[in-house]
Amino acid sequence: MSTAEQSNLAMAKDPAIAARIVKNIAQLEQDYRLADGHLSDWLMRMIMISMKAAAPEPFVVENTAWSAYLSHPDWKPTKRIGRGDAWLEIVEFARDELDHTWLAAALGAGPTELNLELMFRDGLAGYFAKLEGDQGLTSKLRKKGFKIDTPNKRVYLPIVINADLLAKALPTDDFQDAMAPVREATELGIAAKPEIDLLLKLVRG
Repeated sequence: MSTAEQSNLAMAKDPAIAARIVKNIAQLEQDYRLADGHLSDWLMRMIMISMKAAAPEPFVVENTAWSAYLSHPDWKPTKRIGRGDAWLEIVEFARDELDHTWLAAALGAGPTELNLELMFRDGLAGYFAKLEGDQGLTSKLRKKGFKIDTPNKRVYLPIVINADLLAKALPTDDFQDAMAPVREATELGIAAKPEIDLLLKLVRG
């Protein structure tokens, strides 16, 4: 049994916690469906709109079935189908093996977080080894705001949305303040294009 499973089992056996859940199960179920459905869908739409607002041409923001990503023509060879060789994608990164909502990830609630992660197509999976071999480039990316997660071989910009600002934005549909971290991450990613270009050059050989 994992540590998380042991913790969950202990909480389930806690009389106070069990009683609270049983007494409020209808509201908890409704709240979870809203968090996992409408609210997370709304959040991802706002994230995409905010990324587009922060990305000048020729940068392009595209959506997938569940997320959004930022690309540039220099990162996508003309004849290649798909997203290209590299892009920056909105991803959820969980520190456990459980499913989490986009809403929880964006707020940094629990063991999950929202990132704008530098991604490479499968054929260029050796990019992290190239990056590790160039400490100067690694340092430049860090100065541009990127986090280098060596154990998980990830290069990303963290995004943490303020819960109070997001709650305030929901009834007013004014998400300017709440989405500031998304715009900032997008701008940082764009500012790091020279470093991403260099890494892509190293990977392409």
